[in-house]
Amino acid sequence: LDECVVVYLDDILIYSHDMKEHVEYLRRVFKILRRERFYVKLSKSEFALEMEAVEQLKKALTSAPVLILLDPERDYVIEADASEQALGAVLMQDQGNGLQPIADLNKKLHGAEINYPIHDKEALAIVITFKPWRCYLEGRRTTVYTDHCSLKYLKTQPNLSRRQVRWIDFLETHFHYDIVYKPGHKNKADALSGPAHVAAIQIEGMSPLLKGLFTHGYAIDPEIPLAEKRHLLQWDSDIAYRKGSTKIWVPNYPPLRQLLLEEYDNVLYAGHFGSNKTLTGIAKHYYWPHLAEDVQKFVTSCDTCQRMKSSKQKKAGLLQPLPVPEQPWQVVSLDFITGLPPTTSGHDAILVVIDKFSKMGHYIPTHTTARTEETAQLFIRYIISQHGIPTTLISDRDPKFTSKFWKELMSLLGTKLAMSSAYHPQTDGQTERLNLIVEQLLRAASDAST
Repeated sequence: LDECVVVYLDDILIYSHDMKEHVEYLRRVFKILRRERFYVKLSKSEFALEMEAVEQLKKALTSAPVLILLDPERDYVIEADASEQALGAVLMQDQGNGLQPIADLNKKLHGAEINYPIHDKEALAIVITFKPWRCYLEGRRTTVYTDHCSLKYLKTQPNLSRRQVRWIDFLETHFHYDIVYKPGHKNKADALSGPAHVAAIQIEGMSPLLKGLFTHGYAIDPEIPLAEKRHLLQWDSDIAYRKGSTKIWVPNYPPLRQLLLEEYDNVLYAGHFGSNKTLTGIAKHYYWPHLAEDVQKFVTSCDTCQRMKSSKQKKAGLLQPLPVPEQPWQVVSLDFITGLPPTTSGHDAILVVIDKFSKMGHYIPTHTTARTEETAQLFIRYIISQHGIPTTLISDRDPKFTSKFWKELMSLLGTKLAMSSAYHPQTDGQTERLNLIVEQLLRAASDAST
């Protein structure tokens, strides 16, 4: 091992400098396999690839494929795959240069989906693929490649669960498709369905100043020897970690703990979000006894936190909630944040548009003096072009929203206007609440930069 052979799960990779050396290494490996009574399947073996894998990897890293524009007159090809935690798929077409990608998607499994049997997970990967690309795939023949062989018989399978019946009903009603088996190592969607926790490599280090504070703190903290005696610590590069965890144990050294608290609450990008989020941020990487109490005391004494926060206490009376929409971007709310310091581009206001179903928001830069026509253009460009025309639009009684032009425009679009009562922002409390968060972040950022 590691001399001429690398083993990964049940794969054996034999590497060498030339063919003569390669043959010798093959002979040695086969001799050991024969002695231990292990057998290699010839159909799954490849010999003397001559750096083909390395060259392909270098080419893939230096020349990423460009997505092509779809041709609505050609048939489509989908490669779908599922793992224990996620689904993935690639939409492709052959426009004369072989199969080329048009789009890809991946989705993390949630809730009951994680407990689906592998057959249903692979089927779900196909169903999930057809939903966002439905506008392209309807009316065209689509070939679906999967590495789960039994899915070839999904349409003719005699015994189906209710879930599978629903899926097949959806597919058969809207699409013309064929399911074809393709081995996993040839399936391009295999990488997209990999573990959801895999991310880009991050190299984290500790500055000499910070490490010096830790070293001094460990030396003077009387609790460290007691923690070691109770086997609560494990050491790595002179830094103590909580036993069985990747969290750094912070010694009882006030300058160090104060520095960490400021880093997670006071700095510009921290946002002064309060004790809960500050605690969550610190607890991901650090630990010390009574951490939650220290965070609460720090936030309570933070001047910016106390001055910039707005009261969230509900006023007395019975508030009636707005009806819950049935789908995203069916009901949206509009509001303005005005009177802001001008940016370098001259904007001094924000048009806030919130979807009442998904809570997704758009924060569009604009001007306090923007006319109704300009606001309508922003609404069409950023909202209607991406999410379609809403059925109901909730707003306050800003002159822009009560103008004749705005009312006629919404009437032509078929959108119902729902305006709040005068001097009663609680009618659209969700938007007002998000406005408070934005204003709070802007105040904290401007306070930190002065």
